[in-house]
Amino acid sequence: MRRCQASRTAAALLVAAATLTAAGQAIAEPKSRSVSYYYDGVYQTARPVARSLDPALLVRKISGKRREAANVDENDQVRLPSTWWQPRLGFRPVTVEQMLKGPGGHGGPAPGRWKVVKAKTQGVSPGFQIKDSEGTRFAIKFDPPGFPEMATGADVVTSYLYWAAGYNVPENVIVSFRRDDLEIGPGATYEDPVHGKQPITPEFLDRLLARVSRRPDSSFRAVASRFLPGKPLGEWKYSGRRRDDPEDLIPHELRRELRGLWTINSWVHHDDCSARNTLDMWVTEGGRSFVRHHLIDFSGCLGAASIDKHSYRSGTETLLDYGVAARSLVTLGLRPSRWESVVDPDLPSVGFIESKAFDPAGWRPFLPNPAFDERTRGDIRWGARIVAAFTDEHIRAAVMQGRYSDPRAVDYLVKTLVERRDKIAGRWLSAPGPSAKAIR
Repeated sequence: MRRCQASRTAAALLVAAATLTAAGQAIAEPKSRSVSYYYDGVYQTARPVARSLDPALLVRKISGKRREAANVDENDQVRLPSTWWQPRLGFRPVTVEQMLKGPGGHGGPAPGRWKVVKAKTQGVSPGFQIKDSEGTRFAIKFDPPGFPEMATGADVVTSYLYWAAGYNVPENVIVSFRRDDLEIGPGATYEDPVHGKQPITPEFLDRLLARVSRRPDSSFRAVASRFLPGKPLGEWKYSGRRRDDPEDLIPHELRRELRGLWTINSWVHHDDCSARNTLDMWVTEGGRSFVRHHLIDFSGCLGAASIDKHSYRSGTETLLDYGVAARSLVTLGLRPSRWESVVDPDLPSVGFIESKAFDPAGWRPFLPNPAFDERTRGDIRWGARIVAAFTDEHIRAAVMQGRYSDPRAVDYLVKTLVERRDKIAGRWLSAPGPSAKAIR
């Protein structure tokens, strides 16, 4: 097995230097930033064109050699410590009980009334932020119209799966509440697109909740996402580095825990894997301050696409897929696509996810992802090792946290995740050891 040993040694020295720096002196707090969702979407969509004109990439493609991950050790594993990921399933035993306590183990809001402190009015599904009776802050998110339990269930279920896979995630739980459980906190506001910041009034809160589906007993179902500890610094990108973080020394597209995330995302059908679903937090632990990198907002996983269910072609094509366009042009559109044969489970609380047509080697996110574009077989097998370590019991326990009222939804999601897991393991772990050969 060939390796870029020199680059790996250099990366190891950089990581060691960062560790020593962090241990020996205080690090200045990075500035908060925001990644433009629209700019990022346009840039990632156009980036494949630029890649096709890059001579270095062309040489690597012809030679079949890609750059190896730069943060791996002599055993070809992620060099630790990492503020992105830590070894759990696939690398050490994690019981079902540990998984269910992993993201926090605190549960939802404390008993008592909630104080609404901020509201979101944009988008199909409204939401707001609350402080519970103990002063703990949560984001409250709802399902889109017509798909009760779909996005909320996906958000909770996959948060447990990603934690067990080793990633940093918020603690998400399903909650039920009534209008009488809410009161308006002092200085609570929302952003009006015309008039700017406005105070939240009882009438405004009633109008907001009128857009949310009620259960037959007049209660509301939602996700309560506990605020992460520390100070938010904004999103992180799947390429480059955060320049004001002295510990962020490895370009993100060369990190194995981000490249290998492709395999895990393919398993849970997380195709909306862009900067907008990430968050950096400035935390202080063990006497030092540092940036911890999180994955957040999983309402676009499993069969959910946040505001709708996944389309039948999701996971098989990017938003603007140049390869598919070229093939359709050459074949005059006569060659059928793989997604045309899929079968919809027709379960509103599930949305659309399936396992029969799922191709572990052909899965694609909604937008091109720079870290995924750099993946090698070694990165993919690293992720597949994690996916394969999830037992049927882990999967069912996580799905049960979605609190689906329809037992068919539970059985279907468990069966689908088990079958997708087995396909991934069979495709990527049955071959010899890791290789830097091109994947496609």
